[in-house]
Amino acid sequence: MKSFSSAPMIAVDPPSGTSSNKIESHSPGHGRPIIVTSIEHNVWQELEQEIVCSLKRLQCPRLLDSTVLLLHKLITNIVRTMHRHAFQRAIEDDLNIDIASKDNVFDELLQNELITHGDRNIEQFCRKNHFQVILTFPEEKGTLIRIEYPENCDNSAYLDSKLAKAIGFTLLKQIDGTTAPGYHSAKVVRDIARHHPHLEQAEHSELLLSAEESDKTQAIFCKLNYGIIVFSSAGDILSISPAILNNLKLEVSPTSVHILTGIIPGHFYNDVLWGLALESQGGVFENYRIRVRLPHDNSLSLLFNISGYRHHDMTIHTLWQVVSLDHKATHTLAEGSILNEARVHNITRNYVPQLVEQKAREIVRLGGNALPNEECRLAVLFCDIAGFTSYVENNEKEESVIHTLNLILGRITKAVRQHEGIIDKFMGDCVMALFREPHKAILAALEIHKHSYDFNNLRMRAGKDLLLLRIGIHWGKVVIGNVGSSDRLDWTTIGDVVNTAARLEKNCCPGAILISEALYETTAHMDHPEIRFSKPFHLKLKGKRNKQAVRYVQTASQPLLHDIFTTHHAKD
Repeated sequence: MKSFSSAPMIAVDPPSGTSSNKIESHSPGHGRPIIVTSIEHNVWQELEQEIVCSLKRLQCPRLLDSTVLLLHKLITNIVRTMHRHAFQRAIEDDLNIDIASKDNVFDELLQNELITHGDRNIEQFCRKNHFQVILTFPEEKGTLIRIEYPENCDNSAYLDSKLAKAIGFTLLKQIDGTTAPGYHSAKVVRDIARHHPHLEQAEHSELLLSAEESDKTQAIFCKLNYGIIVFSSAGDILSISPAILNNLKLEVSPTSVHILTGIIPGHFYNDVLWGLALESQGGVFENYRIRVRLPHDNSLSLLFNISGYRHHDMTIHTLWQVVSLDHKATHTLAEGSILNEARVHNITRNYVPQLVEQKAREIVRLGGNALPNEECRLAVLFCDIAGFTSYVENNEKEESVIHTLNLILGRITKAVRQHEGIIDKFMGDCVMALFREPHKAILAALEIHKHSYDFNNLRMRAGKDLLLLRIGIHWGKVVIGNVGSSDRLDWTTIGDVVNTAARLEKNCCPGAILISEALYETTAHMDHPEIRFSKPFHLKLKGKRNKQAVRYVQTASQPLLHDIFTTHHAKD
């Protein structure tokens, strides 16, 4: 069997208004489509920018997060179905069999392909055959977005009905003859009157009376299946809601109360009854979590969220809410005080790559629970301290090497974040940073060298060795994905662009910034009179068959060092 990527390509007509080679994502803007051929491509930021404009026009900007989630589900469903059909066509042409009649075999082949290669091969097949999802944002009354997709994806083009109804959107499929053969289209439109008439009428909020508030509180209490346990100061259960026993699959009886006393973890008594309830102001505590094993099925446990207070008679009144039902080995939500968890997060968050935390928040916002692999175009910047190893050997007894290193890395980090970059990782004295906008990588590099100049000026006055920085930057397509094992994963950036940027940094003269010609070409049209570029020249980089076209970059206020640098490389 041939590899999937070598399968014959099926020629189909591109959708109307889309040229045969117009399959890359475009910058957002009215009338300019966003083309989606893979959910691993980073089109969501462009999509969100367009949604912001559309929601402002529809006068409902507060719905941004929920609308992004709604469209994310819709587009993901369509693209996955499109990939399934594309893979089927490729396999049938490759094997010359009707794979559609062998669902189990096909599902196994598709799963193996996705595990081995992600959706890369399928996405390439879609690009070459113009299988694509086209998103446009017509400025029509009530219209949020227009979507064109292959007709065999029609059954997957639907909205999450509950969310759509809640925020007042509906999907209208169109048969208007404006799409190319083999393609259907649909619009997501605002339809408040049909779905939620009171949204238009809610001009004034209602202030609840005490009796109404009490009734609503009672209704919420019942709906959320809250339970109450009153403890003595010694930890005995004085009274309990039957709901808690029911949740634990126990009979409502005094015997069950005795069983519950035995299965509540001991740390609850230490942390809450004889800890928080005694130490906190007014004896009030909130959001303490414990996991209680089900007595008749030790493989299952209930995670409870507990709040309460210490009464003046020293009894402790607690309110229990079920958070989740977990298998024994599943500890996805930590026990203990949420406040303590927040403190732990504040300690550890600086050890978690900024890229991972930022992406995790985005994934959760879109309803996901795992970091996916994705392809996108980025500027990758490497920066390290020239001769730092010998500096450490010569100075570790005279000055704090760690303090000096952290001072330099701190200034690098500040410059990267100032220009909207992300620190991917620290590797000793080397920093790897990522930028979505290529010119901002150059601006950050210049800012880093400004800090370096000031820093080394002070060291020179103090008679200390200079610590010059080398910076290399490249621009292109990268893969951001999971690397490692199930026990220890890094979500990091890999690919030839990363390797090339690292090689540029190693070949850069100390105190300079070396960039690829690819990066220069993406930024040359921008108006930055304070930036000066050298003439291009070529370098032989380790691991590269062909020489790489590169340039040095500096601020206009600096003396021209390019001739010195290029002469240095010519000698090499």
